[in-house]
Formats: sequence, C-alpha cells, structure tokens
Amino acid sequence: MLVVNILLAVLCLSQGFVRSSAWTLTAENGFDHKNSVLMVEDDTMTAVFNFTSSEIPLSIRVMSSDTEIFEIDGENVHHFTSNGNFSVSLKALFLGRAKLEFYANKSLDKTTKVDEWCKLNVAYDVVVKKNSEGEMLGKIFTGIVIVLVCVANVAMGCKTDLQVVKSTLKKPIAPITGLSSQFILMPLISFAVGRALNLSPAIAFGFFAMGASPGGAASNIYTFLLDGDVSLSVTMTFISTVASLGLIPLWLYTVGVKVIYKDIDIQIPFLNIITSLIGLLIPVGIGILIARKKPRWAKFILKLVRPITVIFVILVFTFGVYANLYVFKLMEPLTLLSGALIPYCSFAFGGLVALIASRFANWSDRRSKILTIAIETGIQNTGISIVLLQTSLPPPDGDIGIVAPIVCSIFTPIPMVIIILTYEIYKRCFRKEPLPSDNDFSPVVAESEKNGVAIVDSQSSSVQPLTWEKMSNSSESPKLGQDTNHTE
Repeated sequence: MLVVNILLAVLCLSQGFVRSSAWTLTAENGFDHKNSVLMVEDDTMTAVFNFTSSEIPLSIRVMSSDTEIFEIDGENVHHFTSNGNFSVSLKALFLGRAKLEFYANKSLDKTTKVDEWCKLNVAYDVVVKKNSEGEMLGKIFTGIVIVLVCVANVAMGCKTDLQVVKSTLKKPIAPITGLSSQFILMPLISFAVGRALNLSPAIAFGFFAMGASPGGAASNIYTFLLDGDVSLSVTMTFISTVASLGLIPLWLYTVGVKVIYKDIDIQIPFLNIITSLIGLLIPVGIGILIARKKPRWAKFILKLVRPITVIFVILVFTFGVYANLYVFKLMEPLTLLSGALIPYCSFAFGGLVALIASRFANWSDRRSKILTIAIETGIQNTGISIVLLQTSLPPPDGDIGIVAPIVCSIFTPIPMVIIILTYEIYKRCFRKEPLPSDNDFSPVVAESEKNGVAIVDSQSSSVQPLTWEKMSNSSESPKLGQDTNHTE
C-alpha cells in the first residue's frame, strides 16, 4: 500500500498538479482568511472558488474528509477547459470538524484505463456546531450542572472539619502521595490513553480535562463503605479541590493546547477557566464558614442536600439525556474503551504508588491508606470537568469534549459497586469477629463516677468501676460480655 501511494505521488508530481506554481485555488466567498467556515447543523451554504492552472484542460473533484459531519450537496466534479470560478454546495450534518479537499485529473476524454485523481495540497476547514435549539438546551443543562456542583461544594464545606484536615496534614506523606497521584498520575494516564487510541482532539482533550480535575465527593462514601481512612479521603478531596485552581489551568495550557490541539488553530480563554474554578470553589468556603459560625445551619443544609441532589440527578438523567442525545452518537467503541481504561488504570496505579510510599512511610494502617489513595486517584469530579469544557472550548469542541467525563462517570462506579458488595458479603458471612470478654474492658474511674456504675471483680471481691459506650437514654443495655450485676 505504501508503494502504491508513493507511485501515485510521483505520478501527480510528474503531472504538475501539486506544485504551487502550476495552479492556484482560492475561495471567493464563504470562508474566512484562515480558510475556515463555521456552519450550523442542517444548514447549507454555497462557496465560490477561483481556479487557475497552466495544466488546462483538467477536472477538479471536491470531497468531504468526513461525510458524517458535512457532505457535498450536488455536483462534486467540475471540468475546466479554461481558468475560472466554480461553486460548491455544502450541507452540515453533525457537529464536528472536517476538511473540504480537492483532487485533480487531466483525463477529460475518459480514454485512459485508470482514472487517477491526485490530491491538491490545499484544504478548507469546515466546522459544524449545534443548531440554536441544541445550544439553548445545552446552556440549560450546563446551568443545572453548575447548580448541582455548587450545592455539592457547599455540602462538602459544611462537613469538612478543618481540625481533622490539620491533624491529617501533620503526617503529610499520605496526603502528598494522594495529591501527586491525582494531579500527576491521573492526567498522564488520561493523555496516554488518548494518544494510544488516537482519539480526536476534542474527545482526547475532554478525557485529559477529566483527568486533571479534583477528586469527587463520591470517593468519601466509597472509602467509608470499604473501611478506608475517611479523614484522609476528606482531606485529599478538600486539598485537591483547592489546588485545582492552579493545576488545572497549568495542565490545560501546557499539554492541552500545546500537544493535543497543536494541529488545530483554537483559542482557549483561560480567564474563563480560572473564573469558573473560582466560582465553583467559593461555595466550599461558604460551607466551611457556615459550619464554623452556624453549626445548626450546617446540619440543616446537610439534611437538604440529599433531596436536592436526588432532584438534580433526576433532571440530569431526564432532561440532560434529552438535551445531549447527540452524545450517544459520539460514544464509539474506542471512546467507551477509554472511559473504562482511564479510571481503572488510575485505581491500579494509584494503589501501586501508595504501596511504594508505604514502604518508606511505615504506616501502621497500610491497608486503609493504600485503599483510600487508590480510590481518590480514580474518582474525579465529573461536574467540574463538564463545566470547564463547556466554558473553555469554543463550539463544537466543548459539546464534543463533555462526552469524555460522561463516559467516565458511567464506567467508574462499576468496579467500586462490585468490590463493595463483595466486601459486605465477606464481612457478614466469612469474617468472624471474636466476642469481647470482661477482661477486654478497661475501667475508667472518671466515667464510672459520672454514670454511677460499678462492678464486683470475682477474683478480688473489690468493687471496680465499669464503663461502656455513652447511652442516649437509660433504657439502653451495655455491650455483650459485660456483667449486669452492678451497684448504684
């Protein structure tokens, strides 16, 4: 195949079609100075081109590089016996980027056995975005996601105990390991998967933005259900959310623009990114302030979060699906594979990095910390990445890019749910907890005097205080294994 392409290129060179001195092709209307045009879905336009060549007579064929995005409406072959203009009708079909390509052929009489078309080294960019109805629905969906993220961030602030965060940071190896995994390992994994599977720039950028986002609140729940280090999980989620203000723009500007979008002329307004991040971080600060100044308000807000979240989740899975039906068309096999590989590899490599770190840190609770860091590495804040993509990328790239976090959010919970169910079955059916004996309870004089409870030691016949967990009322009974013969 390579030999055939080389022979065709040599043939075209010999015919003079790809030499800039032999011909010129310019757009008279329809395209801007960057040889690009922005169209709307289901729209049509007619572009006029001027063609001059010293190799007259010849034929020009106009083709779309991706007929799913736009197609040539009408005649696509033009015959020239003299230099002049010709028109091309384009019809936009689906959002995305494609090129309008031109091919030349000197055989007008069709007497040759092989009809060789040689590609000209000129192409025009055709960019198709959603129609006005789709844009309006997309804006409403983005607004719903923004409100949902803000509510979740206020709740995160209300339940974040800064004293716990400070206490966790006094042993910084675990938080630093987790932060490094989240903002170094996760973005690199996302970038590597996008490159390895040769994803389109918009989809690859979406996965990369997802990988560079802070941890999600779901990681705290998963950590709790798997008996991980909840304090470490909350600390890492809080720190990563604050650190994202500087690290997300850094990653998007260096790798996102310079590498992923290096072949496409695109302007990313980083001021919008920073503004969006600040707007999403302010609710966290408000929640922390409420928790410190008005604890009752914080408890009330946390009670409201669950029903509010349920309402917005229902909206996302009903109106959100309707507003983004195009997303399902973009869920190609490689995109779905990427959405599974990125979080699963992040879980594995995050746990591996934590395991290595534990060798040097000498953690007493290695299992819980390794588990927590692995979970925090793989669980990302989907809402933040969707808002960033919609506000930072111009259409249609922002609309295409959100496919990545949506796909990740579908695949990420699958292994976590399986592991949690397996762990619960193991705890209930196979792990036998020994019953506590009388000797397991250490007497605490202060607490016993406070509750007025004592027990007679059968060995020494002396009266010793007995304690158990704090009782909410006098009707509660002591733990199993305690002697109920006591004096008051």
